[in-house]
Amino acid sequence: MIRIGRRTALAIPGLILADRALAQGAGAPASYPQGYQDVVSAGEREGSLLVYSIMSAENWRPVLEGFSKRYPKIKVETLDLPNSREVFERYLAERGTNSRTADLLATADPSGWIEFQRRGEVLPYESPEAAAWPAWSKPWPGVYTVSSDPLVFIFNKMLVPEAQQPKSFAQFVQLAQENKSRWRNKITSYGAHNGGFGYSANFGFVQKHGDQAWEWFKELAPVQPRWERSGGPMTEKVTSGEYVAGWFVSAITFWPRLDDPARARILGWNFMNDGQLVILRGMAIPKGAKNVNAAKLMIDYLASPEGQAAFGRGGLTPAHPAVKPGSGIRHTYSSIAEAVGGEQNIAYIDYKPEMLEQYQPFIERWKQVYGVS
Repeated sequence: MIRIGRRTALAIPGLILADRALAQGAGAPASYPQGYQDVVSAGEREGSLLVYSIMSAENWRPVLEGFSKRYPKIKVETLDLPNSREVFERYLAERGTNSRTADLLATADPSGWIEFQRRGEVLPYESPEAAAWPAWSKPWPGVYTVSSDPLVFIFNKMLVPEAQQPKSFAQFVQLAQENKSRWRNKITSYGAHNGGFGYSANFGFVQKHGDQAWEWFKELAPVQPRWERSGGPMTEKVTSGEYVAGWFVSAITFWPRLDDPARARILGWNFMNDGQLVILRGMAIPKGAKNVNAAKLMIDYLASPEGQAAFGRGGLTPAHPAVKPGSGIRHTYSSIAEAVGGEQNIAYIDYKPEMLEQYQPFIERWKQVYGVS
């Protein structure tokens, strides 16, 4: 578990604060409703907060520093679990035995959130920050989108000339066909059959493009892609040249590798301007939470421009419209939409019930198209 105590103040880069000044540098924003101090006092009496997520200590560090500055009496512990599904499964197992469990869940698993909401496990909390958020980021009362992380093309710049570096899926498919002999067994992505993330990515893309997506998949199949379960191995193998390129790769896994100048000379990436996938990372207070008021304070902080900027510096992709790129924040939802020509070119991996209902036939069709047993 990560325990981070009180830290020194941090500057908030590229941020429109607009009436967010904190009284004497700590506590809730002055713009919050009358009576909110009761939530603060109750949270401070609780004194601790336990978070289950799939984000690393480095993702959380700027958030916990900022939160601790606001509420130094609340100790926050984050548990980084191996995968999205375990976030829900661990909570449900502990709740079933009346054991101490999480006060807040944060994970990128839209289908998991659908199931969790259907079980009636989400506390329907209305944040003072909710009005500033778009409808797509608030699928049900109490569930908020903590980040909107893109899935991108990556490629080895030594093996893929600049003129061939893809900027659309249609172009990527054409390049794969033109380079079939050189690219055979040397392109990669998440397999839809390998777990929730791969399934979600492929499902979201088909939701955007319909039959055209399936036609593109058929055209890629003869190049015999290889499937991975996570972005780390994809990035390492593209760096070494084992793969020439990958698609639907988690940018928040890939981008930190570019901080190494040697890797940056080799690795390149682009958005997809004909259907840029964005996976929504949800957060909510579960009904089994012990320290509900402390959890409300964290949700409100994470939903605020300040908290969103902190997660941006931690490597996630802020969804709040007031947060802008710069000084450690690579991209935000707004900058991604602008880069691909507008929101009409975004393909959301969101909370559609069909994601659960169509799972088995979708996987069967996907495996048939790619010749996967």
